[in-house]
Amino acid sequence: MKDKDKGITDGSTAKKDDSKKSRIWVATMVGIISLARISHGLFISITGPTLLFLAENVNTDVAKVSYIFSGRSAGILVGAAIFSAVVNRYKEFNPLLSLGIGLGVNGVVLFITPFLTNLWGLVIATTVGGLMFGYLDAGMQAVYLRLWGEKGSRPYIQSFHFGFSVGAALAPLIAQPFLREASLTDSGSTCPDSGNQALESTTVISVPEVNTTAATPEDFYFNPVNWCFVITGTYTIIIAIIMSVLALMNIEGKVASHNVETTESRPEEPLKDVWVFFIPLCFYYFCCVSSEIVYQGYIYVVALCSDLDFDTDQASLLNFTFWTGFMIGRGSGIFLSNYFKPGTIIVCDLIGTTTALTVMSIWGEYIPLVTWLVTFFHGLCVATLYSTGVSWTSQVTNMAVTYIFVYNIGNAIGAMTMMPAGGALVENDPFSVMYLVNGTCAANIVFFGLMALISKKRKQNSVTDILAIKREEHNAGYEKEDSEFDIATSF
Repeated sequence: MKDKDKGITDGSTAKKDDSKKSRIWVATMVGIISLARISHGLFISITGPTLLFLAENVNTDVAKVSYIFSGRSAGILVGAAIFSAVVNRYKEFNPLLSLGIGLGVNGVVLFITPFLTNLWGLVIATTVGGLMFGYLDAGMQAVYLRLWGEKGSRPYIQSFHFGFSVGAALAPLIAQPFLREASLTDSGSTCPDSGNQALESTTVISVPEVNTTAATPEDFYFNPVNWCFVITGTYTIIIAIIMSVLALMNIEGKVASHNVETTESRPEEPLKDVWVFFIPLCFYYFCCVSSEIVYQGYIYVVALCSDLDFDTDQASLLNFTFWTGFMIGRGSGIFLSNYFKPGTIIVCDLIGTTTALTVMSIWGEYIPLVTWLVTFFHGLCVATLYSTGVSWTSQVTNMAVTYIFVYNIGNAIGAMTMMPAGGALVENDPFSVMYLVNGTCAANIVFFGLMALISKKRKQNSVTDILAIKREEHNAGYEKEDSEFDIATSF
């Protein structure tokens, strides 16, 4: 009896130790992916406050240096497609190790960016960084979906996107002291109707005088803004090294071995069965990303140059207000995903963003309080549209491997097309860009409605097919019994 009790105790202790190890491995893996995702936010956001510096660095204007955004978006789309193709072809492929290496490449791109003095060299480097970003974005979400399945991965997907918002909000804070040290001064209007030349002339990066009489190392000026990229690049490379080491330790396998019940096991459907669903899905992400990046990209100019007539400090604070709402939205999404279905969260977000932008379009230009409230509320609601969309579509079909890049199709096309469209509107009437954002929010309700209808029809067809199969099996059973009865009676 004592031996039996001892065996039970030993088994219980072993189970507790096993559970503790599992939690440690899961926390380690989620932690390193979240840290990597922060580096993604830094990579995307650091070019915003330093754009004028980059234009000065390559000796061009802001319009031309903005080609880096189109290159980066194209790279994101290609990178996501490459991950899907590689994982689908090589079944024994270790995705986490390749993600660590890709993150290291991203770090190198960040590190060398301020030292590039040729426009097309900068565009190529940024495109390579975008390619790695797309690969990493698709890869890390695929890891979560594979390990925890559609339902179990919901809070992890939300934390994944929350990490991005942290990095995006940190980038301006990192850049601020170095921009100040570089004596970045604003001495006039930066509104679009001043023209590109005026824009360039109002922002000056002052370079201290150097003594040209002696060629010493002190004579070579190192712009303080360079440190923004050196710091973010170094951080990214360090995280890449840690991720690669953990991949070599087979951390993904260790997590999966303790997580057998929730691992994604559904077979992927052939493209001919899901392509109709993917069309509105791409438009959903087109509108989702456009409403986010156009608003946060141009709200500063709108506040400064429209009838709102904010000063530069107020406009900067308004931009920070958007990111505050965005961070709170993505942070709350981690907890809300445990209590609400993805579809419920998406519907609330879409209604919230469309209502807010409609109010902004009517009264925002004349009532500053409306602009402050809408900016925060729009950031709060739009924050979870992307991540919750991943969880919702994973309910409809398995998106963990081949089709993970589909999210980035609408994402990349939206970033490549809507930012220039917003810029053209800003040139004529700064506040009119709010109508564009309002239109994308309203259109997204239509596209999500189409996705829901197609999903419902797929479920109905699936139920019909299952009933037909059961009916055939039932009839086959009766035929077998009849044949057995005939044989028996013949004797």
